[in-house]
Amino acid sequence: MPINLDTLNENQRKAVLWQDGPLLVLAGPGSGKTGVLTLRVARLVEEREDVSVLALTFTNKAAADMRERVDHLLGQWSDRVHLCTFHAFATDILQQHGSHLGLGSDFSLLVQDEERIVILDRVATALANDGYPIPADRRNLLTLLDRLFTESYDGGQNTPALVKTPTWVPLLFKGYFDELIAANQLDFGSLLLCAQRLLREKPGVARVTRLGWSHICVDEFQDTNRAQYDLLRLLAPDGQSNLFVVGDDDQILYQWNGASPERFRELRSDYDMKVIQFPETYRCPSEIVDLANKLIAYNRMRLENKQPLVSSRSASLDDNVIRYGAFDTPKDEIAAVAQDIRERRLAPGDCVVLARTTKLLESAAEILRAAGFEPYLVRRKNDFEIPLVRVVFHALRLANARHDRDVLRHLCMAWEVLSDTTLETENVAAFAALVGGDFLRAWADTVEPAADNKAVSLVKALRTTLLDRLDFPGVVDRFFSEGWKPWENGKDNELSDEIKTWQGIHGDITGEYGDGLTLNNYLQRMDLVPKTTQPDPNAIRCMTVHGAKGLEFKHVYIIGLAQEVLPSFYALKNGVNSRELEEERRNCFVAITRVQESLTLTRARQYNGWSKEPSQFLAEMGLKAE
Repeated sequence: MPINLDTLNENQRKAVLWQDGPLLVLAGPGSGKTGVLTLRVARLVEEREDVSVLALTFTNKAAADMRERVDHLLGQWSDRVHLCTFHAFATDILQQHGSHLGLGSDFSLLVQDEERIVILDRVATALANDGYPIPADRRNLLTLLDRLFTESYDGGQNTPALVKTPTWVPLLFKGYFDELIAANQLDFGSLLLCAQRLLREKPGVARVTRLGWSHICVDEFQDTNRAQYDLLRLLAPDGQSNLFVVGDDDQILYQWNGASPERFRELRSDYDMKVIQFPETYRCPSEIVDLANKLIAYNRMRLENKQPLVSSRSASLDDNVIRYGAFDTPKDEIAAVAQDIRERRLAPGDCVVLARTTKLLESAAEILRAAGFEPYLVRRKNDFEIPLVRVVFHALRLANARHDRDVLRHLCMAWEVLSDTTLETENVAAFAALVGGDFLRAWADTVEPAADNKAVSLVKALRTTLLDRLDFPGVVDRFFSEGWKPWENGKDNELSDEIKTWQGIHGDITGEYGDGLTLNNYLQRMDLVPKTTQPDPNAIRCMTVHGAKGLEFKHVYIIGLAQEVLPSFYALKNGVNSRELEEERRNCFVAITRVQESLTLTRARQYNGWSKEPSQFLAEMGLKAE
C-alpha cells in the first residue's frame, strides 16, 4: 500500500526520506520513533528493488510489533525485511555457519543460571584441583563471566574488564566456553561472542552476510553493550555504511549490562553520522515534559546540543496532572495509592505502580490486594513454570535431542511434579540403553503404565506425534486446543496464562518462518523469548522502571522517591557526578515520561526502620518536598 507521510512532523519526515549513509535519530520518549523507523524501512523497500533491510531490536516484543506493521505496509514485499533481536540474528548466522566454530546447527541455548552453573562448577572444580584459588561462590563467578561476555572478551588479557584480575580468570573463561562448544550449547553471552568470532575469523562468511543486507537499522541503540556494538561494527564496518540508528542517551538504563553514554560518541566517531532530533513528544502533557526537562538537565554525560523535550499537547486544566505525597511508612504510602485510585474512580487497568526495586513492588502488591484490587507484579521469566507446560515443552526438546541427558532430567523433574511420583533420570537413561538409546521413547514407556487417565492421554498424544512421527506442530496445536483442559481446575489462571503466553510466542515464530519452520528453529527461538505472562486488563500493574521502558500508561504512581531508595544508596555513595547517580536520574526520567494523563509521586519517611530524606530528584524537578 502507498506510504503516507502526511501525519509526520518535519524532522520525522526527514528521517523517513533519508536515503543512504549513516544517520542517528535522537528520539525522545513518546516521539513516534517506532512508526518512523517502520515507515522508513517500508519506503526504502517499496521504492527501490535493490534494497534489503536488517532491522535489529532489543526485545522480541519490539521485533514482533514492527514485523506486524511492516507486513501491513508491504504485504508480499515484507520478505525483503528481516526484523529480529541481536541474539536472534546471532542464532541465525550460527545455525547456518556455526560448523566453522565446531557448533552443530541444532545447538541449544541455556537460559537458566542453574544450568550454566552446572558447567561452570565442573570447570572451576578442575581448576581448584590444579591449585588455582577459585572462589567458592559460583554465582559470583557466573556474574564475572557475564561481564566478560558483555565486554566482548575473547580469551586474552587486553580488556578493561580484566584489569588487576587474577590469572585464573582467562582459564576459567576458556574452560567454560570450551565446555559449551563441546556440548553443542550456548548461553546468551557466548551466542554473541560466537557470532563475532565467525564474522571476524571467516572473511567469506562475513562477506556473504554483509551482502545479504543493503541497509541496517538499529532500534533502542542506547541499550547496546560492547558485545552488541562490536557485532554491529562487523556487520557494517564502513564509516559510510547505510546504518540507520534510533536511540536516546537520556534513556540509558542498562549500565550494569554494559550500556554506556560513551557509545553514542563512539558511534559518531566510527561512522560519518548525521543527526536528526525528535524532541517533540506526543505522549506526555506539557506539565510532565517540564518536570522531565528540569530533571535530566542535571546530567552531565549527555550528548552535546541535545534539544529539550517539547510537548505536542497544551497544558491541562486538571489539577491532578502532578501530585506529591509523603507518608510515615511504606504501608501508609501504598494504602494512600490504593485510596487515591478508588476515590478518583480510575480504571485499575489504566494505572501502573513503578518503583526502583522489586522488593518495594512485592510489598505494594500485597497492600493493593488487601485493599481489594487485583495487582499484577510484572517479572521476567525465561522459562515456563507450570509443570504441565514444562512437560510438553521438554518433551519437544527431547524429540529434538533424543540422547540429551540434561533435557531428560528436566522432563523427569517436570513429570514428578505433575504426576506426584518419583522418576529417576538415571533409571530412564538405563532403560533407554536397553531399548535403542532413545530417551524420549524410554521416558514414555516408563511413565505411561503408572499414569492416571488424563496423564495417559497426554503421554499417548506425545508418543503419537513425537515418536511415531515427528509432528511438532501437531503437538503444539493439540495442546493449545484441548490437551491442557483436563488439568484446568478453574481456581487460578496460572495455567491458562502460560498457555496464552506460549500461544503468542508460537504465533510470532510461525509467522516469521512460515512453512520452513523446523523443530530446531522453533526451540531456539523459544529459548530466546521471555515467558512473561500478560496481565489481566483490569489489574493494576506493579513493575520496575526497567520493566516499564517503552510502555505508556494513563496514570503513573512512582513510589519510593526517597534518598537511598531512588536514587539508590550505591549511587549516592559514588558521588554527585558519578555514572551511577546519572543512571538513577535517567531511571526517574524514564519513569515520569511513561505518563499520558497523570503522575503521582510518593515517598515514605522511613524504609526498613531507617529514616529517609526526600529524593533529591523531587527538588531537581522543581517540586517542594516536605
